[in-house]
Amino acid sequence: MRYGVLGPLAVWDAEGLPVRIPEAKVRALLADLLVHGGGPVPADRLIDDLWGGDPPRGSANTLQTKISQLRRVLGREQVVREPAGYRLLLTDGALDASRFQALAERGREQEDPAGRAGLFAEALALWRGPAYADVAGFLFAHAEIARLEELRLGVVEDRAEARLARGDHAALAAELGEPLGRHPLRERLRTVHMRALYRAGRQGDALRSFEELRRRLARELGASPGPEVSALHQAILRQEPRLAAPVTEPPAVRTNLPSALTPLIGRRTALRQVSARLSPGTVGRLITLTGLGGVGKTRLAIAAARATAERFADGVWLVELAGLSATATRDDVAERVITTLGLCDTAATEPDLDDLVGWLCRAVADKQLLILLDNCEHLVEPVARLAGALLPAVPAGHLLVTSQEALDVPGELVHPVPPLSLPRHADAQEVARSGAVELFVERAAAAAPGFTLDADNASAVTTICRRLDGIPLALELMAPRLRTLSPAELAARLDDRLTPPAARARGLPARQQTLRSMLDWSWQLLSPDEQTVLRRLAVHPDGCTLPSAEAVCADGDLRAARVPGLLSRLVDRSLVVREDGRFRLLESVAAYCAERLAEAGEEAAVQARFVRRLAEWVEEQDALLRGPDQRRSLQRLDAETVNLRRALDLAVAESSPEYVLRLVNALSWYWFLRGRLTEARRSLHLALATDEDGTAARRAARAWLTGVELRSSTTDTAPAVAADPASGVDDPALRARLLWFVGSGLLGLGHHEEGRRLLESSLTGARTAGDRWTEAAALVDLAALAPQHADLAAALFEETGDSWGELRATRALAQAAGRDGDRTRAVRLHRAGLRVAEELGLWTEAVDILMRLGEAALADGDAPQATRLYRRALTTSTERAYPRGEARAHTGLALAARLRGDEEAARHHLARALAKNPAAARAAAMTEPALAPRA
Repeated sequence: MRYGVLGPLAVWDAEGLPVRIPEAKVRALLADLLVHGGGPVPADRLIDDLWGGDPPRGSANTLQTKISQLRRVLGREQVVREPAGYRLLLTDGALDASRFQALAERGREQEDPAGRAGLFAEALALWRGPAYADVAGFLFAHAEIARLEELRLGVVEDRAEARLARGDHAALAAELGEPLGRHPLRERLRTVHMRALYRAGRQGDALRSFEELRRRLARELGASPGPEVSALHQAILRQEPRLAAPVTEPPAVRTNLPSALTPLIGRRTALRQVSARLSPGTVGRLITLTGLGGVGKTRLAIAAARATAERFADGVWLVELAGLSATATRDDVAERVITTLGLCDTAATEPDLDDLVGWLCRAVADKQLLILLDNCEHLVEPVARLAGALLPAVPAGHLLVTSQEALDVPGELVHPVPPLSLPRHADAQEVARSGAVELFVERAAAAAPGFTLDADNASAVTTICRRLDGIPLALELMAPRLRTLSPAELAARLDDRLTPPAARARGLPARQQTLRSMLDWSWQLLSPDEQTVLRRLAVHPDGCTLPSAEAVCADGDLRAARVPGLLSRLVDRSLVVREDGRFRLLESVAAYCAERLAEAGEEAAVQARFVRRLAEWVEEQDALLRGPDQRRSLQRLDAETVNLRRALDLAVAESSPEYVLRLVNALSWYWFLRGRLTEARRSLHLALATDEDGTAARRAARAWLTGVELRSSTTDTAPAVAADPASGVDDPALRARLLWFVGSGLLGLGHHEEGRRLLESSLTGARTAGDRWTEAAALVDLAALAPQHADLAAALFEETGDSWGELRATRALAQAAGRDGDRTRAVRLHRAGLRVAEELGLWTEAVDILMRLGEAALADGDAPQATRLYRRALTTSTERAYPRGEARAHTGLALAARLRGDEEAARHHLARALAKNPAAARAAAMTEPALAPRA
């Protein structure tokens, strides 16, 4: 159950549906229990609250009757009788007043004005009217109503100040007049209003506002304005420069939504309806857009998400699920979400992370975000299970789903996406206003410059759009035909194709038959070689680059040199989309081409070429991950993540252990750098299960797995490590690298002797093989035991140009400088490391460096600088769902507050640290320098 008291009393069930409380006294009883926040209320107190000084005869029995009536509505277990009285069971976030206060507290902790304003706006959006509006006549509610109203006004002022800091003064000057009219003596509100008026160029109005305050205070209270507002009045008179509006940049919304290549046409009403449902604080937080393939669900969803992005302080994220196989589990879907949100690095810090759904729920529990799960029709059950776990755990989270069928879970709001509207009459204006005609004309003009809708072709265009049932994909496929056909000729050909029953596929709904017929016709208009390239492209679940298209589509009958020209013609026909250097098939086109690929009997051969191409390509990228091209290689691998997963799945399904092992061995270092240890562990286990012989590739995979498991385990759960974990690996450079990887993992768990032995073996092997990278990696880890190795490691990594290695070496050098008392050099090195960590997206490393820089600032007595560094660490930890980092940052902020003498702020931050991660907070406090002496 959820309860609303910020307005008339309201109750909603687990599915978000309103629950009616039938009788006034029962409503008052519920309100009284809510006023006490779930604490016990004695029976005699309830009687006195409900009936005042005139209780009915047999009041105890009457109260019991009201209790029974309330239990019948809410459920007997919701109202509990205890020795101390009756109490209402309230779970976290069940009461809107509690959510309001939590959001306000989160807002005050935000450093960014836009983030503060967004959280304050979300808090205020929970108010539906005066608090406890329908029980305001009861004496028991008065104190709570006054408290909540004061909190609300405080948040109104907080939000106004945040918006003022963001430069939103013109709108504020107009908007604050109404609340100021109701509360004319609130000086803080008056001060913000005066600043907004002044910055909006209304100096006279700002001065008159002050005079109104002065007169009211003198008349009603016999008092004068306070020092802050009086000082502002004098500053306005002098036009002090500090009052000028800040120069601000528009707030950056965290999102991965693609930019729109073309405008969304014909969906204005639908866009408005979906956007209205995507508001923080709304009851329905799962919206599913349903409709047939090609109808434009994804376009509408992305447009709605983009239109509402500023409402979600923690971002709007598109998670593409088309590349997952139909056998994927809810953990697979959760892993895709974790990767998209950029939480891999922090997830990798969790030992024994097997419950990905549970970790995701905890990681984003206090986030205000929108996740768009696209193309879910083949994953309805796992997506439904993920939604069922995620939404109750994330009160401010919203899910927007596109699927050909609904998820059918409680609380889901289903929004059918029909084809575009068709003209109902032949009237020219009516035709032009039709969504289908508008889209067709826009695409036709792009394909055939100079084409316009006029009186001569309006009838033919209307016929075309009707024949195509207003399906956007069909309209887009047909529009380029106007390069060679007139509208009348195209309408006639469509009539020929769609009228005979034979043109329709049996068993399909009419509109699906229309789309199928359009795809059939578009297919038949292609040359045989164009058909070959198009159907073979379908093996890529997430598009491909030109080299990949050439490698996969070419064979003995079709030379690779011809593929670019054929691709270009397919792009011209709107069957292939080219964006950001990649070639993609639209969802419905890809499904159609996959069928054609199977019909041609080429599926196995093309899949084999796809797997071979990805294995060879990822081996090339793996070599580049240890040098100056590291960052670009990481980006290329990121772009191919979905295709790589499909290649691995295909290799496993086809029982091709050679390619399975080549893929996982080449991907292991990438997975480590990106923090995807769960994916690495699962994929390596999968690979080892497909190959039972003792090949060198299998032994290498076993060593990679050992190193991964060491990094995702505790001391108690760590795997057993063989004396020679790289035994049987013939390549001396790879053998040295694997010994380092396992030895480094052992060192991280505190197994110093065993780790040192492997690292020294790695160092010897790397030097023998002439592998400077592995030599440097081994030296960096050995520097933790013998600091003299750090300088040589840094020089070697600088020589190789490996940014990750330079970061590791820089950290070792900084720690050595700190131990030697050279704080200036340590700070300089840490700042250099911070830049690299942020460039590579190593967020836990960045937080650790910020904490060390904060410690140095505290040691220098520079509380403002320490505060800035710790706040930056807090922001990064919060964005990346890193509770340990949040706890450490709050601890640092507590110490900085204590240094500047602000004990209240220190207590607040320490409480937040203990709430986030008690162990991390205590450990951080113990390691801080002297706990920052009190000022």
